[in-house]
Amino acid sequence: MGASMRLRAVVILVVACVSGCASFSKWNQERHAAQLQRRQNEEAADLNKDSKADAAAKLKRAQHDARLRQAQSELIARGDPDSLAAAALIAGLLSGFEGTTSVDLAARAVAGAPARADLAFVQLQLCESAPGCDALPIETYLQQLDPHNGITWTYQLVRADLANDGPNWKRARDGLAQSTSVDLYWNHIVSRLAKAMAGKAGFDATSAAIQLLGIESSFAPAFDPISRACSVQDIQQPEVLGQCRQIAAAFRNADTSLFEAYGSSLALHLWPDGSAESRQIAEERRALRYRVELMTRNEKKINSPQAQRILAPLISRYPTEQATYHALFVALGLVADPPANWTENGAGS
Repeated sequence: MGASMRLRAVVILVVACVSGCASFSKWNQERHAAQLQRRQNEEAADLNKDSKADAAAKLKRAQHDARLRQAQSELIARGDPDSLAAAALIAGLLSGFEGTTSVDLAARAVAGAPARADLAFVQLQLCESAPGCDALPIETYLQQLDPHNGITWTYQLVRADLANDGPNWKRARDGLAQSTSVDLYWNHIVSRLAKAMAGKAGFDATSAAIQLLGIESSFAPAFDPISRACSVQDIQQPEVLGQCRQIAAAFRNADTSLFEAYGSSLALHLWPDGSAESRQIAEERRALRYRVELMTRNEKKINSPQAQRILAPLISRYPTEQATYHALFVALGLVADPPANWTENGAGS
């Protein structure tokens, strides 16, 4: 996925949250469908062999896949934890996240750097996507490494919701409520793994970062079970209301735009109108809406090769996706924060 695809994905997710996150379930379904796109495109190309455009697209895809396989081989040969983790993500992409090779490579990466939560999370992402992989031991391990991060509880809540497992569903909600953030280690993973991938199979630092951004962007947990855990009916119970306020705060403190936006939407019905908290949430959502409009109005500039070259080092410099794109906007000469008189599609924009 190129930088333009990543940025468009962020816009879609933020817009979904601005409208109350009603579209998150649909987006998550579309995300699963997108994982099958490679196979579908190949089948479509086979059915249209006489089409020059399809043949050219298939050739370009095959050449890119060949580069990825070469990079994967070189990374495995190097054998350090970051190289193995990058190879694992590439293996996942090439297999449609359906094989075991990616999980095995990620396990080797974690074994080489057992104290790194970001590598444990790469292993967890790949295991959660691989059929038949038992993610619970990895989740438990990541909880030990980073007990304040609620990401593992989101996966457990999803599983319990699907299984209609009441006790584990409540346990997962309780655990999520004890979290202070819900992080994906996005910048840490991309910056460190891109450094390992740079120089392999013709990938430079920028193209390696953009490739890894695309892979990481294909992962996201389902949000509907979290929303059901904080339903209008359940939050009538004071204990649950308090938990859900903590859950929303953890998402709002996340290291990605996706989760921050979800947290602000979840928080909407958890505080009374006019309260200090509701005013703060409104300001956060105003900033999100401004970001959407800024990206929409400046799509060509933000998706340009120049922006890609600027973006790669910023990912290494800043700890969160939000801070990274804020710095990118500034570097591109854009007003990164909403002016005092800004209104959506109105003055000051």
